[in-house]
Amino acid sequence: MKKKIIRDIYFNRADDRNLLLFTDKFLDSGLLWIYIAVSPEKEWGQVYDKLPKNKKPVFRNEYNKAFLICYTYRELSKLFLGKELHLKNLFMLKETEILPEKFVKLEKVDELRWKEVIELIA
Repeated sequence: MKKKIIRDIYFNRADDRNLLLFTDKFLDSGLLWIYIAVSPEKEWGQVYDKLPKNKKPVFRNEYNKAFLICYTYRELSKLFLGKELHLKNLFMLKETEILPEKFVKLEKVDELRWKEVIELIA
């Protein structure tokens, strides 16, 4: 997968070797969910644990958005990437997987951005 393209376009070629610093830098951008969604192998639970208390709610929102995007568009991911992007459900109730729209409403702009991201990394 060509995640480097995503870093170049959405995150100004930022270095992601230190995930905590990368997260802290882009947490307020409203785009961190994209990086989370395309990087399910990263240790996001550990990043959350190390964040300051005042940044944890923002991170949970970004993570939950990434989780719902991955869950909602799993078939699109399979079609374009040949595999499903499986992100762990760290913060939501298990019922979210059955009725995701009941818990979080995805914005149309986020859905369109996700489709663009999938096309870029395919």
